[in-house]
Amino acid sequence: MNTNSIQEVRVALEQWLNAFNNNDIEALMSIYDSEIVYANSAKPIEIGIPTVKEGFINSFNIKPKVLFKEEQVIATNELGYIAGQFRVEGTNPENGESVGESGRVVVIFRKNNAGEWKLIFDMDNRPPDVTL
Repeated sequence: MNTNSIQEVRVALEQWLNAFNNNDIEALMSIYDSEIVYANSAKPIEIGIPTVKEGFINSFNIKPKVLFKEEQVIATNELGYIAGQFRVEGTNPENGESVGESGRVVVIFRKNNAGEWKLIFDMDNRPPDVTL
């Protein structure tokens, strides 16, 4: 494992979390690799930034905020993996009720030729042992 790469991947994830929590779609998409594969447990697989962007635009209707608890991180010079628990909460715009869900996520970042860590794979699920 490469400790510098581990820290860089954590910084990339922190940028993702900030963009998501600010509901900033352009900042969020700038973190994704053009070949992103997003496998959400509640919908069909999404491939490529345009498809992933459309999904996030729809989910931003509830003004979501996410909490993340890291469980594992591994990184080499070119690939970084982070797994952890998440809790997303927002407000239903139709009735003002709180909505949310918890689960576990695995994200893989890949360092591009410019030296930037980009999110290449994102998969989540909803197991019963998540505590967030």
